[in-house]
Amino acid sequence: MVLNIFIIYIFFINTAAYLFMLFDKYQSKKKGSRISENTLFLVALLFGACGIYLGMQAPIYHKASKTKFKWGIPLLMVLNVVSGYFLYHCQ
Repeated sequence: MVLNIFIIYIFFINTAAYLFMLFDKYQSKKKGSRISENTLFLVALLFGACGIYLGMQAPIYHKASKTKFKWGIPLLMVLNVVSGYFLYHCQ
């Protein structure tokens, strides 16, 4: 039961993370209100790193050239996997 809830959470947080990247790219083109980089990293830390990474690699190619995203998001992906492993196996 807990695993199913966690999988659903992972799906929704990564979908939200990807949509945040799309929205931020749209806002950057329109010179609108942006999502802070700290917020994007917080979402990545909360198991949304895959969604952020996909947003970096998608045709929008958002924030992919920034060094802290280029290195930080893949590291957070690894941290997400390791944390998920320990959360699952140490209950």
